[in-house]
Amino acid sequence: MTKQYIARQSVGRFRSGDIVGGLNDAQIQDLLQRGVIEEVKETSEAKPAALSKTTKEAKVDG
Repeated sequence: MTKQYIARQSVGRFRSGDIVGGLNDAQIQDLLQRGVIEEVKETSEAKPAALSKTTKEAKVDG
C-alpha cells in the first residue's frame, strides 16, 4: 500500500487537513522535514482487535 500524507498547513494547492498527492520523493522529504505534511498512520490493525473485544458468543440451545 502506498504511503499517504496529510497537510498540517496550507502548501501549494493543498489546504490543512487535505491528503497530499502527486509529489515526487524529494518534495515529500522536504515537506516532511519542514513539518508541513505528516504521514497518515495506519489504523486497520486496531479495528479487528476492537471488534473482537466487543463480539460475544451466545448459546442458543441451552
